[in-house]
Amino acid sequence: MVTTRSFAIPVEPLTQGIIGPWGQILPVELFEGGDSYGLWGRDGLYYAKYGLGWSLVAAPLCFLGLVAAQFLPAFTEGYISRTAIMFLNPLLTAGTIALIFYLARQFYPTFLAATVGVVYGLGTIAWYYAKSAFSEPLVTLLLLAAIYAVYKGNYLVAGIALAFMVLTRQTAILLVLPVLLLASIRIHRKRPISIFKSMVCLLLPLIAGQMSVWGYNAYRFGNPFEYGYRGVGWDTPFLLGLYSLLLSPGDGLLIFSPVLILGITGWFFFIKGTASEKEWAWLTLGVILVFLIPHALYRDWAGGGGWGPRLLLPILPYLILPLGKVINQGQRRLWRQFLLTIVLTISIFIQVMGVSVNWVRHLQRTLNAASSPVGYYLRIHYDWRASPILGQVRSLEEAVSILSQPTAREILWQMVDEAKKVGISENQVVDWQSKAIDQLSFNVPDFWFLYLWFLGVPVGWLLGSFLALVVMLVGAGLKLRTELSRAPHFSESEPQIF
Repeated sequence: MVTTRSFAIPVEPLTQGIIGPWGQILPVELFEGGDSYGLWGRDGLYYAKYGLGWSLVAAPLCFLGLVAAQFLPAFTEGYISRTAIMFLNPLLTAGTIALIFYLARQFYPTFLAATVGVVYGLGTIAWYYAKSAFSEPLVTLLLLAAIYAVYKGNYLVAGIALAFMVLTRQTAILLVLPVLLLASIRIHRKRPISIFKSMVCLLLPLIAGQMSVWGYNAYRFGNPFEYGYRGVGWDTPFLLGLYSLLLSPGDGLLIFSPVLILGITGWFFFIKGTASEKEWAWLTLGVILVFLIPHALYRDWAGGGGWGPRLLLPILPYLILPLGKVINQGQRRLWRQFLLTIVLTISIFIQVMGVSVNWVRHLQRTLNAASSPVGYYLRIHYDWRASPILGQVRSLEEAVSILSQPTAREILWQMVDEAKKVGISENQVVDWQSKAIDQLSFNVPDFWFLYLWFLGVPVGWLLGSFLALVVMLVGAGLKLRTELSRAPHFSESEPQIF
């Protein structure tokens, strides 16, 4: 959209079949001369199968990256624009944490609400997907924004958030129902005279958003109900899908984010609590069920490659928010404090493993050891010995070992030089820096400062940048501590309002 003023994307046709969601080989013919990311449009151009929402939000960052590239001649335009775009999901995740804090403030003292938000950011798969370019962090933020707006009585903002959520990912339409139900209850309870006006403010943007999705489909493919996906189905046995999403060693949500188990425990405190807590408990249950059940039946329930079940990311805040009740109860017994500390430590360790090294290294190692693609699929998702968490530990050890060997580092430098030669020979048509990092990412820990070091950025500049980030982090922490110390005392008997 930014560089070509078009919705069409370039395509590199597949030359061989790819592994499908159950390990089966999907033939090249299925993709009709394209790739696995989209479909040929009615105008003969190729279009991505994904919704517009995330790209629309990322477009300004892409533009800023292209502008910045003019002042940074040492970097290629493609690398700088990609780097700028990759700031989006960290910002969206930070916004999600802030909304979790404001919502949690209904039920907890300020410090405890802040703790719940921080645990979401560091102890769940949200950290991994903050480093990604997937659309789920935006869906997560928009759903929370819609619910927060409903609690604040701003139904127009809630409708706009829901509309953009649907424009971002069509399956998010499932999440609209519990929000509409919550809005209806609160409108009827607080402002029965203005029910019609409030519902119009909520529904009109939502309808416009859904119409935009269908209009975009018609523009691309000539059919409002064609989304560009291939081989999609909802034929996974329900219990198998449910186990896979929640407890499987390869993608189980509760395995990759154990702290959510404590959050689920806290739900039972909510359902027995005050009227507002019960309302939140039922909303939480509705959001989880309407999203979990269809995805348990979804053929590609794993959502492709990722750290844990990527498709379930939008429901994580509703699993983590009741954690405050468990933390509060845990303060009353030493063994509960110990258990809470152990679970939280394990959860953070798992996320650190996820973000510190490219997990494709583990996937490739598992594929090489498998007898067939189907065997690979079964191992990577259901064999505890091939758990990605354990695999990441081994991959990180290997990556650190490679980095510590002078001869191996020379080979890595040669990879960068070869990519640079290709870029120069083609007058920078090839984004050699991005291609060099593609190679480096399989062999060194997955950190930006290592990549920049191999690209030739002076060590002093890297250390200065790293120090600046540490200073910002410490400053933000001190600011948060000061603000929390000024927060008014919280009492269970006080009215629970925003």
